[in-house]
Amino acid sequence: MQKLKTLILLSVVFSFFGCGEKLPPGMPKLYETVLTITQDGSPLANANVLVISEDYTAVPYSAGGQTDPSGNVRLLTEGKYRGIPEGKYLVAVSKTEADDIEKPATFNSEEEIKAYLAEVEKHSFVVVSEEFSDSAKSPLRLEVLKKRTTAAFDVSPKVRLKPPVDTTRR
Repeated sequence: MQKLKTLILLSVVFSFFGCGEKLPPGMPKLYETVLTITQDGSPLANANVLVISEDYTAVPYSAGGQTDPSGNVRLLTEGKYRGIPEGKYLVAVSKTEADDIEKPATFNSEEEIKAYLAEVEKHSFVVVSEEFSDSAKSPLRLEVLKKRTTAAFDVSPKVRLKPPVDTTRR
């Protein structure tokens, strides 16, 4: 009787939570992929990682994520499906930091918010060279086979460059 109760409970749990993610029709099987990003010998935390298929017509999917404090990122296809399809990929890594700027406890107007954001932008800088952050120029390559994939990339040396100005914003 106890076995029967356990089986019923497990079937309810699995039907409620599902046994895995439901992928959209036509999306190929995804393989868990974890990347480790370092810079100057240390993990690069809070970096944005973008992975784009080398042959976008054959594998029309991109994946990405943000590194954790250990420099690790578990890639998500289309921002929500764990893993990426089998294939060869270009890897881009970017990160922007800002000098410490005191944030007001409250903002009294939209103008104060805009002034604060302008100050943050003025004190922001890119710490990963364009060589690695531009997917068209990046030398970083990843091959995902039909299994769990791990890879490590180094984006040294650390740079301190002003980010490009976005002329599309008003």
